[in-house]
Amino acid sequence: MHHRAMKTFALIVIAVLALAAESVAGPTRKLPPETVRGLAHLLDQYPTESLASPTERAAARRLLRELRAAARRWRDPDAAARAGFATRRPYRKLGETRVMWFHAEHRRWSHDGVYLNPRRPEVIIYADVPGRPLVLVGVMFSMPRGTRGTSPGGPITRWHWHRVCAKGGQRGLTPGPDGRCPRGATMRNGSEMMHAWFTYDLRSAFAIHAPVHDLCVAGKLPRESCDHTQHVHG
Repeated sequence: MHHRAMKTFALIVIAVLALAAESVAGPTRKLPPETVRGLAHLLDQYPTESLASPTERAAARRLLRELRAAARRWRDPDAAARAGFATRRPYRKLGETRVMWFHAEHRRWSHDGVYLNPRRPEVIIYADVPGRPLVLVGVMFSMPRGTRGTSPGGPITRWHWHRVCAKGGQRGLTPGPDGRCPRGATMRNGSEMMHAWFTYDLRSAFAIHAPVHDLCVAGKLPRESCDHTQHVHG
């Protein structure tokens, strides 16, 4: 084969492989910082506050302030359970020492048709540190599949989703270790969600994933755990 033809063929193969990989994991290019919704791994971890208008920044602060006030009643997992959250501590493998971000869902509020209400979040989030009580570190709002959430704080209050494996109307599950779905399941975008974390500043409060350093600064994690944490959903 002629050298130029071989080079062209190689470029085509690379392009095809790249498209195949993207079809499994989704796009890989980062989205602009002003984006208010997108795949989690395409959004910046922290929002760019300067892109929000004064009105949007005020709305984001108000939302966070109302969330903090409402969440005080759920700091005790037993009280949260009485309120309807599923706070049974998740199973941890023997010897597992990582901090896990335990998402305790309120099944009724997840299907009540009320969205982005600080007093009715679909999920509250606890830091699950081995050998220690659960510590409330944030909340998560979620939308029904195919429904877009409002973004009162503009590019600060961003919605994200993950690629999931789903069958019919069943809830989506995380793809396997190879990035693919089991037989009978289809890869698709999951529902929109928004995290709000109880940190000291607006930027980290609306991070996409758990802002570990900022939660440590806020005293939400024990000192010995602050250098050895990962974003793991419980």
